[in-house]
Amino acid sequence: MERQLERRREPEPIIYDRYLEEHWQKRDGEKKYFAGLPRVLKYNETPWTQGAMAYHKVYSRLNLEPSENLSPIHSMAILEQIMFPGKKSGRHRHYMEAIFYILEGQGYEVHDGIRYDWEPGDIMCVPTYCDHQHFNIYSEEGARLFYSIPKVFWLLGLYSIEQIELHQDYNIPENAQRIYGPDKKLAGYKTPEGLEFRYGVDEELSRVMEEQKAALGLEGDPRDTYEEYMKLTFDQAAWRRECPHVVKAGDLPWEDTRMGRIKYLVHPKVPSGLLLYEAFVQEIPPGGRTGKHRHVSEEVHKILGGKGYDIQDGVRWDWEEEDVVCVPVNTAHQHFNSDPEKPALFLSYQSRVYHFLGHGGYEHMEDAPEYKK
Repeated sequence: MERQLERRREPEPIIYDRYLEEHWQKRDGEKKYFAGLPRVLKYNETPWTQGAMAYHKVYSRLNLEPSENLSPIHSMAILEQIMFPGKKSGRHRHYMEAIFYILEGQGYEVHDGIRYDWEPGDIMCVPTYCDHQHFNIYSEEGARLFYSIPKVFWLLGLYSIEQIELHQDYNIPENAQRIYGPDKKLAGYKTPEGLEFRYGVDEELSRVMEEQKAALGLEGDPRDTYEEYMKLTFDQAAWRRECPHVVKAGDLPWEDTRMGRIKYLVHPKVPSGLLLYEAFVQEIPPGGRTGKHRHVSEEVHKILGGKGYDIQDGVRWDWEEEDVVCVPVNTAHQHFNSDPEKPALFLSYQSRVYHFLGHGGYEHMEDAPEYKK
């Protein structure tokens, strides 16, 4: 017994921290904060702001700090971009994919050196780590693009953004100190407050990505699980080059569903360069309503035409053309057209991140009146 006691380890001390209590308090505070944010964001009350790519209206920021959010949306940054006639946007690339809906104007993209044309109603896809720039080729007409970037990339540590070129109308802050690179070209600036902004190619990141492309390949089929992952690097690089970068809305059909009349623009059944989004346009007949349902994933609507309101968890939210409507996590919602003469039309972005977490699908509650079983 004495020998057993000698071999017995001394009990390790238990340190009682307050993480659990603090976590719950923080969670409840964040939940209350998000519940108080507006579900409808008014177009005319949202200012145009300067960005490195173009001028934007920002409806949901690309951040993870709850106190900086403008809307009750966690998974998506939501913005609108304007390009002046005959101008081009900045040029950059990042790990994040991005989805753009063309609201107005005609133009084209240059993605990794390849041109893709677009027009109103199209979905323009920016696959992950794609060097991209937008061009508005018409001198008499501006272009507007409604777009989103998934926030999950930042959570995963993939927040590098390489701003290769600023847009043509970018204004450097007054009294800012200009920063020049080794080639004597302007590479950024530093504000009087000490904030620094640099642009250009991330040489280290570019080197790593190019080395992945040039890594040891396979001459035949993978012989084991490890070689399958070797092949995956090349397959995904090939997919980014070859996938559709523009989805033409005119090529896709309308469907009369339990939820109403819908045209799916981005969906696993529709080939595109996007993995983390679904997108569709939906029409509500004059004086009509959609079905009613609920899903775990967040959803954002851009009102393309008409006026009406949502009922979300029993609360009414009025909207009109150009507004942005937010549907938070697990919210029962239904959409109503308050105009007895004209149809209403809206674009929907829905995050597929929830699908990959095991929470995809819809809980259907009520059919649209026009639906015929």
